[in-house]
Amino acid sequence: MQQYDVIIIGAATAGSFFARRMAERGHTVLILEKLPQDKLGTRLDIFHVGEGDFARYGLPRPHEGDPAWAFEFQENAACSPTGRYPKRTRIPIVGMHMPAYIARLNRWAEEGGAKIVYGAEFTGFTYENGRIAGVRYTVDGVEHHTAARLVADCSGIPSAARRALPDGYGVENFEITPSDMFYVILRYVKFKEEKDYIGDNGTRGWTYYKTWLAPDADPAGGIIGIGANHSFDYAEEVYGEFIRHIDLPPHEVVRVERGVTPYRRPPYSFVADGFIAMGDAACLTKPNCGEGVTSALELSVIAVDVIDRLLKEDTPLTREALWPINKRYVDAQGAKFAALLATLIGAVSTSAMENEFFFQNDIIFSRKSFESMAQSGEIRFSTGEMIGMAFKMLGGVLTGRLRIKTITALLRGMKNGDIIKAHYDRYPMTPEGFEEWTVQADSLWARIGSMADNPVS
Repeated sequence: MQQYDVIIIGAATAGSFFARRMAERGHTVLILEKLPQDKLGTRLDIFHVGEGDFARYGLPRPHEGDPAWAFEFQENAACSPTGRYPKRTRIPIVGMHMPAYIARLNRWAEEGGAKIVYGAEFTGFTYENGRIAGVRYTVDGVEHHTAARLVADCSGIPSAARRALPDGYGVENFEITPSDMFYVILRYVKFKEEKDYIGDNGTRGWTYYKTWLAPDADPAGGIIGIGANHSFDYAEEVYGEFIRHIDLPPHEVVRVERGVTPYRRPPYSFVADGFIAMGDAACLTKPNCGEGVTSALELSVIAVDVIDRLLKEDTPLTREALWPINKRYVDAQGAKFAALLATLIGAVSTSAMENEFFFQNDIIFSRKSFESMAQSGEIRFSTGEMIGMAFKMLGGVLTGRLRIKTITALLRGMKNGDIIKAHYDRYPMTPEGFEEWTVQADSLWARIGSMADNPVS
């Protein structure tokens, strides 16, 4: 039986990046990808990456003329439900074609020394003394067994390997259900008048409707996006509500794409004996926008550092040996993302009129907040800012523009954000005490609820 140091399930962005980084450290890496090579990344065409993330993570950056490059912009504006009170930020963004960029990352992984097998469907693990020792997979109906010191699940929302873990193995094997996802619909449009071309104006977003207008590779075009919980049908209902209140430039729809992204808390532990979950399979998306490409790389960079050292020391990749990956990720990003998710669940629990009031008065939805969420993944307010918002909200109640229950939900969300962050800041250094920590975390998340509990009305 052939032996690899690492077998990765899934050859999209997370799998390709992890493969390249492990292979260039001198380790043997095999990627198993269920889809044919020409079908990878074809669900949605355009995606965005912050310009600074290319250098931060060492990603190959496409430029104009590259098949993966689509456009670049810097201006971003988040607007109220009526389209007023825009909060403008300047964050350089690169728009890319997902199929072409994944193909480039695949080549990049192979150039680093990784091997990719397309059309290879993961069917289960092999075990030795109760511990994962490799995988079973099929190609053209023929089953293969391959050994590995570590199996990484980068298979996306299906979580093919994580879902196949035995109960109690060390990483939760929950299914990412419809209520745990954002359903994204992208309408690629062509504007009828040149004065409406987006050009360098960047994106406009309407936070209440989770809807945005962004550039397209076609200078005369744009992308109208909507993300919603529950289903594509519900996303269309929200879009219908959106266009009843927002006047978009005259346009024709060229094509429509649909896709989903995880929107729930990640597993409490990413690692177990001979196993790690990464990318969408580990629900690693940004709570403020659902983006998952670069948010998943933070865990990958940490994992490469830890696993490379263990392999070179010939240390068995046990749950205990891999545990620093959990702790370092939580300290670097996980606690902030947990706090932001808890806060936003409360902050968006408003009517359209109340959301308008929040935008008008810089309550939560301020330029500072949007910049902070985009750059650091958290929201921070000084004592003075909190007092100022409190007086503004009191004025909103007295004038009938704000309900007491909305203020209560907002304050509860902010308090929940602080509480859940404090709990994640106490994430155990070792597996000892982890069970008690998870019991407390379960109780906190049950109280916080889900973004799916906040319908647009």
